[in-house]
Amino acid sequence: RLLPFARRRGGMLGAGLALTIAATAATLIPPYLTMPLVDDVLTPYAKGEKPDQRLVVWYLSGLLVSALLAWLLGWAKTWIVARLSSRIAADLRNAMYSHLQKLSLEFFGGKRTGDLISRVGSDTDKICTFLSIYLLEFASDLLMIIGTSIILFSTDVKLALVTLVPFPIIAWLIQKVRKQMRHGFNQENRTWSNMISVLSDTIPGIRVVKAFAQEQREVQRFRSANDHVLESNDRVNRVWA
Repeated sequence: RLLPFARRRGGMLGAGLALTIAATAATLIPPYLTMPLVDDVLTPYAKGEKPDQRLVVWYLSGLLVSALLAWLLGWAKTWIVARLSSRIAADLRNAMYSHLQKLSLEFFGGKRTGDLISRVGSDTDKICTFLSIYLLEFASDLLMIIGTSIILFSTDVKLALVTLVPFPIIAWLIQKVRKQMRHGFNQENRTWSNMISVLSDTIPGIRVVKAFAQEQREVQRFRSANDHVLESNDRVNRVWA
């Protein structure tokens, strides 16, 4: 469903993907320099032999350049993807608000104002965070796993197999926890909507609240909704951790 919105920003999306691949590739350069550094410089030095100074300068310069390159590409990737996700979120808000204007009065009669505000506001922000942080991290981690696996298999097949043994267990754990996380996030969204509903009911009608001296009742009402948000956050964070 996000593809039509992403398609409008095809140039930025392509640049973000290219920078993600390039930044991940740059972080995979150091192992190819660290291995010969250990074999050709550190090991002979430990044996009392004098290593070739040119090799020392070459390998350390290579590590420095690769670190700077990885940092620069990572910064550019984060900047591009953050701009992209912000624009997609803005497009989503515009589309959602335009859609709301086309709905019937019956629809609005059955919905609380806080729920609708939460959909247009915090929910689109969460999609923005997903696109700019979590999806980006997932893509980077996936590329890193593939690149590291290639390096491991090219170095030692048995070592690579032993190293990758935990991955099926990790995949099983992720699948097992995923449903709990989705349920927890849904509850969190509902409690957040409830709290916004309390605010949207009370603040526009503050004259009525004060006229009938109901301030303390509204404080307790808000505190109860806020406590439910806190409880749902605690449950999600426990599973997340």
